Amino acid sequence: NMNTKLTTIIIMAFFSAVSLFAHSKAIKPAYVDMLLTPYFGLQEALAGDDLEKAKASAATFKEMLGHGPSHDEAPSLVVLNEEATKIASASDIKVARTSFHVISKSLVEMVEHVGTSGKSDVVKMYCPMAFNNKGGAWLQSSSELTNPYYGSMMYKCGSVQETLAAAIGGHGDHDHGKEEMKNAHDHSGHNH
Repeated sequence: NMNTKLTTIIIMAFFSAVSLFAHSKAIKPAYVDMLLTPYFGLQEALAGDDLEKAKASAATFKEMLGHGPSHDEAPSLVVLNEEATKIASASDIKVARTSFHVISKSLVEMVEHVGTSGKSDVVKMYCPMAFNNKGGAWLQSSSELTNPYYGSMMYKCGSVQETLAAAIGGHGDHDHGKEEMKNAHDHSGHNH
């Protein structure tokens, strides 16, 4: 029946369009936590200007990606895999930082849409000066900001934006998003 076929095609097209934005139902909170662990290691390594450690964390991140849904089920994982591969073989920390930015954008969305299983706090940070003032966000497991896009050059540049997820049984006193906004415009100590 031609009609049913057409409906199916329209539904399929709709779903493939949606999957670009929304994270697949196949991605579960516990899996998000699995990815965040090596991601946090990667963030620390880049903030510390340590390319070797960043490469090792990216390799672990790739390994964890493999423990989740297939790329067919969760298309957003394809990009994560590609960017983690680039970091794992990077010979220049700038390349690693650019890929880290792509991974960060995707993980911010994942935490916002899927949530975590509460293994740690997940705090979103933002540096307006990253990538020639285009700005870049990233995630950390505490509000002790360290900048992965500049490392030691501007270790503290940026602001804490909001706590996207909190550790279960951890600090229940987080006033979501408000507690740190007072520091948002503190760019003291920047060597512009």
